[in-house]
Amino acid sequence: MLTTETGEKVMSARTVILDLFDTGDPPAFSVAELVRAGAALGIEASGIRTALTRLKAEGRVHPIARGRYAIGPNAEPLQRRILGWRARLSSRNEWHGHWLLAIAGPQERADRTSWRRTLRALELEGFAEAETNIWARPDNLAGGANAARQRLAGLNAVPSLFLIEARELDSDRAAAYRSLWQGDALRAAHLELSENLDRSAHAVEDMDLAAAAGETLKLGRQAIRQITRDPLLPEALCPSDGLACLIDAMVRYDRIGKRIWRAYLAD
Repeated sequence: MLTTETGEKVMSARTVILDLFDTGDPPAFSVAELVRAGAALGIEASGIRTALTRLKAEGRVHPIARGRYAIGPNAEPLQRRILGWRARLSSRNEWHGHWLLAIAGPQERADRTSWRRTLRALELEGFAEAETNIWARPDNLAGGANAARQRLAGLNAVPSLFLIEARELDSDRAAAYRSLWQGDALRAAHLELSENLDRSAHAVEDMDLAAAAGETLKLGRQAIRQITRDPLLPEALCPSDGLACLIDAMVRYDRIGKRIWRAYLAD
């Protein structure tokens, strides 16, 4: 993500391409459609073509016909996660005060690239650094430790990461771990973004197609990113009404955004 001289964030060609594929509708795009999408965000055709070539080399997109591309195998695990944003809350279970702990040591940190991917995977899975070399999250998601291991593996965490269930933490640790997340701030951020989506939903109706397409992609991307990065904490640590409100707002906004994008790409 780049910024202009005024501090406004500008989406890169790479981000635009991946975000379009992550909508899942349509599942594939022609080069011409991607170029037109870039134009809505002020990105030149050469930038889109260069980014597409690099993403193809990385296995994040792949050609399915001449000049037409779909998501590639190296991007599929994250895409599946993103496409599941509507059902995020359904993966929570009742919390009984137990925890998942991920423990890392010198072996896991040895390769910087792998370690960066591991930290990103832990963040996406809602883990927070609790102590030196220990990351924690409430054990309140479906499937427990086994499912968490599979999700972390799908996000390219190092295979040797040690993940365990912890049922009887001492009282000091239990209290400290409960304070690792700022639940009130997280809920407020979700409610604020919900309001922004609803305001934008009205505003884009008066914009020209290119401006409306750019607006819905940028704001929709922000909302889905926020939804998929929510740690899915139990109610005792963060009430879920803020996330539920954001998901509902994004469902409405997604319908509007897809209608606008279909019209823009066909124009």
